[in-house]
Amino acid sequence: MENSIVIGYRHTGIIVNDMQKSLHFYRDILGLRVIQDFSDNSNYINKITGITNANVHMIKLKAEDGTVLEILEYCNHPTKLVNQPIYNAGASHIAFQVKNADEAYEILKGKGVKIISEPVLSSEKIAKVFFCLDPNMVRIELVEMLDA
Repeated sequence: MENSIVIGYRHTGIIVNDMQKSLHFYRDILGLRVIQDFSDNSNYINKITGITNANVHMIKLKAEDGTVLEILEYCNHPTKLVNQPIYNAGASHIAFQVKNADEAYEILKGKGVKIISEPVLSSEKIAKVFFCLDPNMVRIELVEMLDA
């Protein structure tokens, strides 16, 4: 599209309450690979966030397909965990593709991850899907695409 403002998808950022718990979930349980780990308290981060005295710890993680997830902890601005209904306005979940939904479900369940639903065949019968929660109560959708 000639007049398109957006030329591609960069990453998704999630504000976390506990960086170590979140890193454990995304890196050690889901298997994303850390590609950057840094902190920023510069004028830049204060300007783009619109807050003062920002001190942000950021870790970027990459999936096998190259998509990037960024987890951010605002070290000197306390974060509250909020469990919003999935139907509220705003971002409601992140979806990751998995090879086998049933296996992923059993692995996550065995590691004590809070599971919302068991794997279920999608209405259009093209995927098997289930939801879990990350340590910050962010809904994570895990999707196995089925052969057509």
